[in-house]
Amino acid sequence: MAQQFSSCADTSTPTTFSVKGATYVKVLTWHFTTTPNSTQLAFEVVNAANGISIPCSLQNVEINGQWGDDSNYWYSCSDRSLTVDEKEYPVRTNAHIIWDDWKLTVNQTWDCGGESAVRHISSATLAPTCQEFPGDFQYVSNCEAPDLEAAATTQESDISY
Repeated sequence: MAQQFSSCADTSTPTTFSVKGATYVKVLTWHFTTTPNSTQLAFEVVNAANGISIPCSLQNVEINGQWGDDSNYWYSCSDRSLTVDEKEYPVRTNAHIIWDDWKLTVNQTWDCGGESAVRHISSATLAPTCQEFPGDFQYVSNCEAPDLEAAATTQESDISY
C-alpha cells in the first residue's frame, strides 16, 4: 500500500534515493547462435520523499555482433502509485546506466491531480565486486554493488493546458 500524504508538497522536498540489492550479470556464449549475449542490472530504488520502493531491471543484448546502443535510453521500472488526499496518482520511474562507468541515474515523476508535477532525479556511481566464470562455451560475470544513498534534485512545475 502506498504511503499517505495530505498534499503533493509533502513529497516535493529535497530527498535521496536509496539503491539496494544491485546485481549485475553478463553472459557471453560461444558456438550457440540461439542465445544472444546479454547484460542485466537489477536493483530496488526507494525515494525517501515518498517512501515508494520500485524494482528495476535494465538489460542490453548483443545481436549479430552488435550491442544495442542504449547510451541515451531510459529503461522503465515497475509502476507504483502515490496516495495524496486519498487519491491514487501514478509514479513513473526510469533508470539510465552507462555500463562502462557503472553510472546509474534514476528519474521519478508524478502528477498531483493536474495541478503540479514533481520530478526527482539522482545519479550515483555503483562500486560493484565481480566474479568471473569462464568456460568452454560460456563466460559469466556476476557482480554485486553495495547499497547506497544519493541526493536527488527536485523539480516541481505547474501544469498548464
